[in-house]
Amino acid sequence: MLFMKSSLVKKSVLPAVFVGSALLLGARTWTDVKGRKIEADIVSKTTSAVVVKKKGKEITIPLVKLSQADRDFVAGWEAPSDEVVKKDEGKVTDAKVEEYFNLPWPKLISADNGLEIEETSGPNETYVYRSPNYEFVSDTKLSKVVVKRFAVLFEATRLYVQQMPYASLKAYKEGANYKVMLFDSMNSYHRAGGPVGSAGVYIPSKDIIMVPCQSLGLVRRGSSWALDYDKTNKTLPHEITHQLTDREYYAPGARGWFSEGFAEYIAATPYRSGKFTANKAESSIEQYVTNFSKKDGRGRNLGTEINAPDLKKFMMMSYGEFTANGNFNYGLGALLVTYFNHYDGEGDGENLKNFLRALKAGKKGEEALEALRAGRSFEELEADITKGWRKRGVKINFG
Repeated sequence: MLFMKSSLVKKSVLPAVFVGSALLLGARTWTDVKGRKIEADIVSKTTSAVVVKKKGKEITIPLVKLSQADRDFVAGWEAPSDEVVKKDEGKVTDAKVEEYFNLPWPKLISADNGLEIEETSGPNETYVYRSPNYEFVSDTKLSKVVVKRFAVLFEATRLYVQQMPYASLKAYKEGANYKVMLFDSMNSYHRAGGPVGSAGVYIPSKDIIMVPCQSLGLVRRGSSWALDYDKTNKTLPHEITHQLTDREYYAPGARGWFSEGFAEYIAATPYRSGKFTANKAESSIEQYVTNFSKKDGRGRNLGTEINAPDLKKFMMMSYGEFTANGNFNYGLGALLVTYFNHYDGEGDGENLKNFLRALKAGKKGEEALEALRAGRSFEELEADITKGWRKRGVKINFG
């Protein structure tokens, strides 16, 4: 699956981070020495305790009461800087944003397969590799041929998100050096804060992706890593999309069905050798969600008749609720995003773009969803979505 959700982390983790079947971090699951668990955000730390926030209430937990994994996490955690956020925002005129919203729907995305990889030494016996827009920091030495192979996927995904008419400004930063941390083993990945059971994770507070080498389409050959030409990868495009999506698009009413549905949309689009065949996205997403991908056997496998929850409830559910039933909700989110991209109204995605405009204007929840509904009640919108997908052989029963 693209996203095998496990516990979520909101703040940061050592130098960086990424999830494997995929995972956007929210609250971390903490475990004490007796095996009891709570889900909460980390707020601050001292030499002997950590402060977390659960349902708006701050709780101080002595480190001696936490599991060794949690103590290691706290040791490497650093409070996020407001400067990181400000630096990434950038200032773009309203006219330029509208230009991005009015881009034509992409058909074929093609990255430069001849891109150059720069290699330098990093601190603490790390290796730094740079492509035009990404900086990869690895705890193991990799050949430039290997780095180039997965760097092309990162660069192509950036171009795809950039060319979607979503006006996601983070995807437009030139020479951005988006940060990615690579790990030689799952143990080192977990020690750095990578969730157990995941293949990579994006940490919003640090704006960093973290991923073990085995999730990069690589295979261990003796003491080094080599390319696995038979392996496809849907996890990476999903997480890369999260790193490139504007923060406003994670507001209540969007976080969950839209943020994950969009990442699924990108990741399920056919990809090969630096090229996303975007004009085949719709049929590929339908295949991926309702069955298994013909190419790699991966998919949500929800079937062609889907019993969905009430649409308003689905769009407004908390992120914790959303990820609790990840396989189903990610799949349904992908179908909704595909519907609003291509089947709603005039088939030009205008209602969805108005929804994104509302989010950029600071609207949230039901207020932002008014733009998406375009004068329709939620029940009428349910009927339109059902009708739109039924024409394509997929029956969605809401409520």
